[in-house]
Amino acid sequence: MSSHKFELLDEEVEALLDQVTDKLECGVGQCKSQEERKKLLLEIERSLKDANDSLLEMDIEIRKAPLDYRNTMTSKVQRYHNELLRYQKRFEQEKWTHSTAQDSNTFDAEIRKQVIQGNAILDRTSASIANSTKIVIENVHIGTDVLGELGTQRETLTRTRDRLIDTDAELSRSRRIIRSMSHHVLYNKVLLIVIILLECAILGAVIYWKFFMK
Repeated sequence: MSSHKFELLDEEVEALLDQVTDKLECGVGQCKSQEERKKLLLEIERSLKDANDSLLEMDIEIRKAPLDYRNTMTSKVQRYHNELLRYQKRFEQEKWTHSTAQDSNTFDAEIRKQVIQGNAILDRTSASIANSTKIVIENVHIGTDVLGELGTQRETLTRTRDRLIDTDAELSRSRRIIRSMSHHVLYNKVLLIVIILLECAILGAVIYWKFFMK
């Protein structure tokens, strides 16, 4: 592997996901009280967050690695992302089960489910936007660094010309990503507004039903 740090992060993510697997498959079902279950869910949430942070660092290491290693490294990180998403969904289900077990009112439990799902969507959307924006900025920096390097490395006219062509292609791709991100951000903002309006409508309906329909 081209990066010692990448290997360390790889071992860290694998260990964290193993811990999450054990806790979700065995630990949650063996909890004897709601308090014990709540504590275990908090530990799982911290492990998932640490794993996600490590994956972001692995993405950065990939962009620093030689081209020959990037495909293998990218495949491994993508597999970890898929596993993390699966565990995140399982965690959200366990978290919702825990919250509804503490609430005997079916109608209030359904409202709680909607709020939790809405918050989860907001968190995932915010994380996606932040991660995508970070990648775009790094790509722009890479293009700028390449241009600076071309200014100091004038070995031959042919090599300089090829480098400039590659750099122009990279910057064009970055501009396309930025335009695509602008549309994505607008769509997410609209989606967030719709979710908030739906939650407000649901809460308003609950308040009207509880205080004016009786």
